[in-house]
Amino acid sequence: MIIGIDASRYGHTEATGVEWYSYYLLNELIPLLGREHHAEIRLYGRCDFHLEVDLPFNVHKRVIPLKRFWTILGLSLEMLLQKPDILFVPSHTLPFFSPKKSIMTIHDVAFLHLKKAYSWLDAWRLHQTTKKAVKRAYRLIVPSEATKHDLIKFYRCKPEKIVVIPHGAPHIPALRHWSNDENKKLRQQFFLSEKDLFVLYVGRLEAKKNLDRLISAFHRFLSEFPGWKLILAGKRGTGFEEIMKTVLRLKLEQNVILPGYVTEKEKSFLFEHCRIFAFPSLYEGFGLPLLEAFSYHKPVLASKIPALLEVAGIAAYLVNPTKVEEIGVGLKRLAQDGTLVTKIVQNGIEQLKKFSWEKAAQETFEVIFG
Repeated sequence: MIIGIDASRYGHTEATGVEWYSYYLLNELIPLLGREHHAEIRLYGRCDFHLEVDLPFNVHKRVIPLKRFWTILGLSLEMLLQKPDILFVPSHTLPFFSPKKSIMTIHDVAFLHLKKAYSWLDAWRLHQTTKKAVKRAYRLIVPSEATKHDLIKFYRCKPEKIVVIPHGAPHIPALRHWSNDENKKLRQQFFLSEKDLFVLYVGRLEAKKNLDRLISAFHRFLSEFPGWKLILAGKRGTGFEEIMKTVLRLKLEQNVILPGYVTEKEKSFLFEHCRIFAFPSLYEGFGLPLLEAFSYHKPVLASKIPALLEVAGIAAYLVNPTKVEEIGVGLKRLAQDGTLVTKIVQNGIEQLKKFSWEKAAQETFEVIFG
């Protein structure tokens, strides 16, 4: 038996959600596949890539050196000429040619809920790839019941074709001791003094993350809590211009910090030192940053939307993401109510126990061999 895995999203230098999913999942899945001595495992990539786990003898990397149209041309040709028995695509789209037993992860269908956050072309492309996957895939893996519901509602996907496998919690190292030099350098980098308190958001800076309302709520929050800062860490995405306009309109250039993409070390520093983690998205398929915040024992403000309700449970202060005043009140409560913060943090520690990449990999393994 030959099992092919699209590993093209593994090990990206500036990884975002779907890349982290591929990274964490494959790190746990590859050792499991290595125990199946009767199976040959092929990892398809755009270029040679370094794996964080030892490569079992039955697992081989296959490089398809194509910079553009990698899936449609490169992976499709590979499927046509040397088709595996099973193909698993963690986070992209199915190639034009694929085996009957093709398994794909669909992370969300945000393009249907938030059409204004996507260009017409991007929305059309995402719709077509999702439609094709629903029709052709043997099984579809989704990270939440919310995404499963969307596939049934919008694409009339058969429920028995969908398998819900939540993401795992990120592997957070023990809290580190930051040397005086490291602390000083990183605070300078993020324009923070030793006394500065701040709210943190981590993720792509785009319209669907609802950051314009978060900034407006933070502006109100500052009237009672002057001197606080809001750090929005992440790559620029669709709608960033409007986010920047909100910062300028409210004259918050000194209080809202936009450092761009942050490294894992920088992100760790920000999580360890923030007072509140805010994630008021309009739509999510899962919400991995919430698990990161739980790992760092931080109080979370999150949207009262289906996927985040699944991930957070009672471990976050939940708000209507369309209500600026409600977001502002949430920030205020988490800034001054120590009893509430303690309760939310403790709930986050308990909630975190429900999620693991080991469990996600084992369940994915069972889908592949099911």
